[in-house]
Amino acid sequence: MHEVPDTVAIDIVLLPPGPIMEMAISANRTLLAGNPGGEIRLGGEDCFPHVSVAMLPARRGDIPEIIAKVDRIARQCSPMTMTIDAVAKHRSSTGETVSVFHILRSEILALFHKTVMNALKPYTALPVGPPIFFSEAPAPSIDCLLRFQKTSAYERYSPHITLGFGDLPGLLPGIDLPVRFEVTKAAICRLGSHCTCRQVIAGFGLGTGVFTAHGRTAR
Repeated sequence: MHEVPDTVAIDIVLLPPGPIMEMAISANRTLLAGNPGGEIRLGGEDCFPHVSVAMLPARRGDIPEIIAKVDRIARQCSPMTMTIDAVAKHRSSTGETVSVFHILRSEILALFHKTVMNALKPYTALPVGPPIFFSEAPAPSIDCLLRFQKTSAYERYSPHITLGFGDLPGLLPGIDLPVRFEVTKAAICRLGSHCTCRQVIAGFGLGTGVFTAHGRTAR
């Protein structure tokens, strides 16, 4: 059992359906085969694949209000179709290559992101440090969290599913891009090292609202 600190690093995410989660986990295993020491090890119940919508450090006492805000937004949003159009790579702040499934930024996804960002901006809490993460987090993880609004939000928002460290081939056996899928669930998660999602604080159905709290992902 992890004690919840006074300030918590959280990520509001969209959860892909089971087959897409499995596809991401399989790609992660390919990366780990070439880099056994890779520090991102995806799984269905812990460190699960996701599409980040908004990250922030929040006070523990504000979590119920944040859940209520996201619940209202989720209830007003229909399930959305997403498209993985490419395997993309970028350099982390430490110079390592990170591979991701790049997702097209549709109008509905961009609007959902903007709405969540605007609703939760007043809840950003400072200062922050490693204890706010679910597990021990290096300095780059803290920097990623603090810089999200400046470097990864609004017009800079680039939706993706992080696959892990390493250079994943653009063509993967058994995967014919583009891949389209429907997302019906969102969640508020606690962030772990490398801004992975480690624990579900609350889950939401798009168009229906809260379906779980303080649990694991529903797949």
